[in-house]
Amino acid sequence: MPDLPTVLDHLTALKLKAFHGHLSTALEKHSSAQEGILSTLDELAQAEIALRQERSVAYRIEHACFERIQTIDTFDFEYNPATKKIKHRYLRLFEADLTEQGLCALFVGSAGLGKTHLARALGYRLCQKNRRVLFTTTHALAVNLTTAETTGTLKRVLQTYIQPALLILDEVGYVGLRELESNLLFQVLSARYEKQRPVVVTTNRPFGEWNQIFHNDAIAHAILDRLTEKSEVFHLEGKSYRETHRQRLKT
Repeated sequence: MPDLPTVLDHLTALKLKAFHGHLSTALEKHSSAQEGILSTLDELAQAEIALRQERSVAYRIEHACFERIQTIDTFDFEYNPATKKIKHRYLRLFEADLTEQGLCALFVGSAGLGKTHLARALGYRLCQKNRRVLFTTTHALAVNLTTAETTGTLKRVLQTYIQPALLILDEVGYVGLRELESNLLFQVLSARYEKQRPVVVTTNRPFGEWNQIFHNDAIAHAILDRLTEKSEVFHLEGKSYRETHRQRLKT
């Protein structure tokens, strides 16, 4: 049988102030039925808490803008030596909470090796923990920020990328960034760095080539310095999984 403090905690979690404030008085009036009242209230409160949690997680997943859901259960770590090598370290990161540790993750490698899948899986995991996550490509972020700069809405749009507990920045390096785009992205990453809010990055370019992505060496160095100060870096190499999958379908 649940005790009164437990039921009161559940009512507090549900923000049912009137219930919380009058429960003790009501129980005194119906002392003979106290056990049944507490049991029923506890059962109903737990059901409501579970429903709200389920809805909240669904909301987090929808507003993360993943484009497609990819979970750790569907990733093939046995595909090649590189994915086998990172498996233990990745799963350790997966079970941790990046948002509590302020820990970034960078996935580096050519196309088709599962970088985006692994990044999305981390984000999906945090959504299930009811953390706010946002997934975006670097190009989409740059377009949104430069448009906001010209329309006078930059301050508000910057917060879109600064506020989430986790930002997943996909495809860094697929498109070079001009001066304004580089500066605006730096503002986002610098603000997140100061607030210790982690970023997960996927890139097809080694760090030594990041000066070819951003407008100048100084910005490239400043961005990379903030992302790697406290981070896990995963290098993936080998033959594209998508290319191998296509060949298997042909045979």
